[in-house]
Amino acid sequence: MSTREEKAEAGVVVPEFGTRGKAWIGVLVLAIVVGLGAWAYQLSQGLAVTGMDNVFSWGLYIMLFVLFIGLSAGGLIISSAPKFFHSDRYATLAPLGVLLSLACIAVAGLLLLPDLGRPSRITGFLTSPDFRSPLVWDFGIVVLYGLFSAGYLWLLTRRDLAKLGSRLAFGTEDTEDGREKDRKLAFWAAAIAIPLAIALHSVTGWIFATQIGRGDWFNPLVAPMFIMKALVSGLALLLVTAILIDRFTQYRLPKELVPELGKVLGVFVAVHVVYLVAAERLPHAWAAEFEFWAITSAFLVGDTFHFWLWTVVGGAIPIVLLAVPSLRQKLWAVFTASVLAIVGILFEGVYLIFTGYQDLNIADAPGVASGTDYAGIGSDVWVTAGNYTPTLIELLVTIGIVAIGALIVTLGLRFLPLQPGGGEPVSVGSTERATALIVTLGLRFLPLQPGGGEPVSVGSTERATANPDATTATDGGHDVPDEKTPHK
Repeated sequence: MSTREEKAEAGVVVPEFGTRGKAWIGVLVLAIVVGLGAWAYQLSQGLAVTGMDNVFSWGLYIMLFVLFIGLSAGGLIISSAPKFFHSDRYATLAPLGVLLSLACIAVAGLLLLPDLGRPSRITGFLTSPDFRSPLVWDFGIVVLYGLFSAGYLWLLTRRDLAKLGSRLAFGTEDTEDGREKDRKLAFWAAAIAIPLAIALHSVTGWIFATQIGRGDWFNPLVAPMFIMKALVSGLALLLVTAILIDRFTQYRLPKELVPELGKVLGVFVAVHVVYLVAAERLPHAWAAEFEFWAITSAFLVGDTFHFWLWTVVGGAIPIVLLAVPSLRQKLWAVFTASVLAIVGILFEGVYLIFTGYQDLNIADAPGVASGTDYAGIGSDVWVTAGNYTPTLIELLVTIGIVAIGALIVTLGLRFLPLQPGGGEPVSVGSTERATALIVTLGLRFLPLQPGGGEPVSVGSTERATANPDATTATDGGHDVPDEKTPHK
C-alpha cells in the first residue's frame, strides 16, 4: 500500500494540482525564467539598460519595493490583530494573511537586488553597515521580518500539518494540549508581529522623510501615511486573494465576513486618502514662503496624473463602493474596491518618487558649469533634469520577481492547511472533493432516505446504525463520505 493510500485510510485526503493549477504553475515558472534572463542581461550591460539616470536614481524597483513592503506589513497586522485580541471571528483568515505577508516580503527583498546593480553590494550591509543610514535599518528589519513571518506561519499551521502526517510538521504532534499551547503562543507571536510590522513600514517611510534635500519627502507625516497605506493595501490584498481562491479552489471564504471587512477597508481608505492628505497639504497652503500652489499646479493641470489615479481611482471610487451598505453586501463590489485600492497605493508610490525627483534641488550638476535640461539618450552630459519611464528589461525583471511571490502563495495553498477551520490543504483546480462535499451536504439537509423522514444527520452514529443505507460514515470523530458514495 502506498503512502497516499495509507493516508487515505487514515482519513487524510492528499490533494493534487488539477489542470488549471498545473497550467498556473507553468505560467509562473515561465515568468520567473524570463525574469532571470532579463536580470542576467541587466547585469552584463549595467543599469544603463533601465530607465534610471542620475536624476531618477530610484525607479520601478523601488516603487514596487514600497508597495510590497506595505502589502506585507498590512497583511501581518490584519492577520495578527484577531490573535492578539483573542477574537476567533477573523482568526480563520490569519494563516492566509501570514502566507501573503511572507510572499510579499520575499518579493520586496528580491526587488532590492536588481536595483543595487551588482548583487555583491548586498554584502556591504553585513560587512560594513553604516547605522546612521535608514537603509541599513530597513535591510535588517526586512530580513528579520521575513524570518519571523515564516516561523509565524508554521506556528499557525503545524498542528494541522501533524494531523495530515506532513513532513512539514517537523515532529509536531496533534494533541489538544498542543493546540491550546499554540493558541497561547499565537497571542505572543501576534504581540511581536504588530509592532514589528509597524516598525517595518515606518523605517521604510523614514528613508524618504529624512531626505532634507527633497521638499516633498522631508515630511513628518510620511511614516504615518506609510502605516495607513499598509493597512489599506494589506487588507485589500487579503480580500482579493481570498475571493479569488474561494472561486477557483476549495478554499472557502466565510461570506459573512466580506461586508464587515469591506467596511473596515472603507474606513482605512477614507482615513488615508481624505484625512491624512488634508493634514499634510492644508497647512502648507498658508505658508507664504513655501510654494505650495506652484508645486500642486503640476498635477492639477495634468502634468502628472499619478495623484489622481491614487486619490480618485484608488480612493474616491472604493470609498463609494464600500460606503453604500447594499453595494458592500455584493462580492463584486468589495472585490472591485479592493483591487482599486491596491492600484491607488501603487500609484501613490509612483507619485512619491516623481515628486521627489522631478524638481531640481541643486542649480547645476556637480562638476558641470553649464548643461542642458535633458541630455538625451547617448549623451555624456550629466543631466540636471529628466524623466523616467521603465524599460522592457525592468518590466520583465519585475514580473519575474512578482511571479516568485505568486508561486510562494500557490505552493502554500497546495501544501499548507490554510482553509478556515483547519483540516486538509486546498486542492488547486481539483473538483473531486468539492463534489463529495456537495453530496454530503445533500445527505445532511435533503429528505433523500426512503419514506421521506428527517434528513440524514452526518456524523450521528445512532441514525447511521439504525439506517445502514445511509451513505455517511465517521472516522475518528470526523465526517467522511463512504467509499460507496459516487464521485462525479
